[in-house]
Amino acid sequence: MYYEAVFNPSKTTDYNPAATNFVGKKIAVQDGWIIEDGPNKGQHCFYLPNSTVGSIPQSDLTDLKNIPYVQWKALYDRIELD
Repeated sequence: MYYEAVFNPSKTTDYNPAATNFVGKKIAVQDGWIIEDGPNKGQHCFYLPNSTVGSIPQSDLTDLKNIPYVQWKALYDRIELD
């Protein structure tokens, strides 16, 4: 499934330095899995395809909305993953 959300991590140190470019911005994420270990164990996570951000726990996303693929693709294409 395809989602849009605002990336608002509780601690940016949990992510690689490239992830700080997305803080406070709307991003296109895809449905992930249940985190099996670490401080976010048991939370559902999402991911930003073709990025080095890694898994994003749902608690680090605000305004999470399921959107159609066409809308998701348009948002994803606007994101600079470098």
